[in-house]
Amino acid sequence: MIFSTSKDLIKNVSHFLKIKHYSFINQCFGTKGVFYGWGRKKSGLGAVSLAKKHKTSFTLLEDGFIRSFGLESQLFPSFSLIEDSVGIYYDATEESGLERILSDYDNDSNLLAEAKQAIALIVKHNISKYNHARDLEEDYFPNNGKKRILVIAQTKNDASLKYGLSDNFSMREIIKIAKEENEGADIYVKIHPQALKGAKVSDINVKDIPPFCNLIMENVNPISLLKKIDKVYTKTSQMGFEALLLGKKCVCFGMPFYAGWGVTDDRLTCKRRVKKRSVEEIFAAAYILYSRYRDPYENTPLSLIQTIQRIIYIKNNDIYKKGFFFGFSRWKHDFVKPFFENEQFAKTFFINPIFSKNHLKIALKKGLDENSLIYMWGKKSFKNIEEYAKKHFIPILHVEDGFIRSAELGSDLTRPYSLVVDKYGIYFDAKQKSYLEEILNETNFDDKIVQDAKDVQAFLINNRISKYNIHKYKNIYIKTNRNVLFVVGQVDDDASIIYGSQNMSNLSLLKTVREKNPQSYIIYKPHPDVLVKNRIGALSEKEVLTYANTIIKNASLDSIFKICDEVHTITSLVGFEAILRGKKVVTYGMPFYAGWGLSDDMLANSRRKRKLTVHELIAGVLLLYPRYISPKNHKLCDIKTFLSEFKQEKLGYNYSKQIIKSFFIFITRKMRFIHRIIIK
Repeated sequence: MIFSTSKDLIKNVSHFLKIKHYSFINQCFGTKGVFYGWGRKKSGLGAVSLAKKHKTSFTLLEDGFIRSFGLESQLFPSFSLIEDSVGIYYDATEESGLERILSDYDNDSNLLAEAKQAIALIVKHNISKYNHARDLEEDYFPNNGKKRILVIAQTKNDASLKYGLSDNFSMREIIKIAKEENEGADIYVKIHPQALKGAKVSDINVKDIPPFCNLIMENVNPISLLKKIDKVYTKTSQMGFEALLLGKKCVCFGMPFYAGWGVTDDRLTCKRRVKKRSVEEIFAAAYILYSRYRDPYENTPLSLIQTIQRIIYIKNNDIYKKGFFFGFSRWKHDFVKPFFENEQFAKTFFINPIFSKNHLKIALKKGLDENSLIYMWGKKSFKNIEEYAKKHFIPILHVEDGFIRSAELGSDLTRPYSLVVDKYGIYFDAKQKSYLEEILNETNFDDKIVQDAKDVQAFLINNRISKYNIHKYKNIYIKTNRNVLFVVGQVDDDASIIYGSQNMSNLSLLKTVREKNPQSYIIYKPHPDVLVKNRIGALSEKEVLTYANTIIKNASLDSIFKICDEVHTITSLVGFEAILRGKKVVTYGMPFYAGWGLSDDMLANSRRKRKLTVHELIAGVLLLYPRYISPKNHKLCDIKTFLSEFKQEKLGYNYSKQIIKSFFIFITRKMRFIHRIIIK
């Protein structure tokens, strides 16, 4: 039977306990079984009291010393659990199971070897109780040659303080002693991460910290911080023991589990602790013999080494964080989730409220913190979110449709099969660096990836695959001996126009092309989203034919590529598709494919310093930058699998489009048109 004041605590440890039936303390009237409770909380005290009353046994539960990836207050499940039927390790007022182990167990060479291996992993990979915080920057401390002394603050009324015999010392006294004992050293005070989160109150008010102290308010990984420290002063913090693992000196003003065994400078004594133990022996007792480990996600037992390795994997791969998505239209929510299956988010939140601009307040209520990843759609702006992310070192990644998107228009709310995720900016924003730019600038394109690019190029051309694939291929005949130029219409308020050009419009593009090529035959093709009135940028036939010779609306790009000599565009993806097909391309903005020596560019970009081959460009743009999902099962896949399946879907779309789907698209377009009128 379990007694707990929090169902969340039960949920976090239920994978450890093979108990089918349990009750909460206010529901129980007695039993002959074992009474379970949580440490020295009300439930633990109740379990001990009831066990005595009913002359049976109790077991006290607590988190282990390597608990989880994220904070307990954020409900991250625990990898470790302590079960103690004697007392609990942080209660020095009486004996605990850990104290008995340390007093009685015989050294075992295999046990100590495992302990040393685990300590080495902890030190190398900065593994602590919680493991979500960033590592301390290398240049955080001034290089002034002074010793660094760390005084560790804890949370007010913490059980380890109450039962750790630390009442005789205040934090101000400890800081004063640290100053006196380390003349000329820099004194630093570290605030507890739970206090930084606002989940608990610190045992020292920031205003009471003497001015000679340097305050560490940032939530940083404890091991990475301790590596830069020479000596630690603490009451009962686990960081004191972690300092010992690093070979640092530790002064204790309480009686934590690791004090009294001869490895710490103790300002108190515990008469029960008479045996001398090494740091490795204390570690083996506490972390191996006293603790149990289990994977809360897979619900499988683990050893200590396996637990450390699992948390190292989680840290290195940014998994089990929380994903916050801003600016994603409601219809996109389910469609984009498969693209992030490798992140394995513990929780995912889409925040794009229509009637509220306080996105930060909403996000914070849902748990936005340093243990989060933030995604924003395209170049949508959320200033308060961006400021919070910068202050708390939370990465922001920008998401957009990929370059081979779907068989139908995105504006018709169709599922995308490719997305790009950019850690710097986004590919169509030429005003700043993008991840695609980094790929194209720095990648060493070996023979294999170049061959893969050639295969992809051939497949796209042979199967006439484009970003959108709504039009069938058809033969177009033009009677002219002149040079044929294909001018590509775009959406006037498209982000690639805003961030990749000097505010050029479709009409000014046509006018410029005609002025530069007075004798050429010009074909103009409006953007498909504009044709169906989903987006703005439409030109009247009279405006177009003032500068162009003809307008082609309902034909595939390959139909036009076959008859044109050159493609002229501001920033359209059509320019990239034309380069793939060996056409001359002239750009009047700065699209992602310009500046690499493969197009004639009216603008320049000083960041793009490299000349690429067509296949290197394809490799970067289509193989390395986007993510793809299978059209069949919506699982992540490589581009070749995607293209093979997409070919079949494209055929199905072109030749057997369902009438009912056309009807719903028609209704959607009408509703969008009405919405624009209402806004105006």
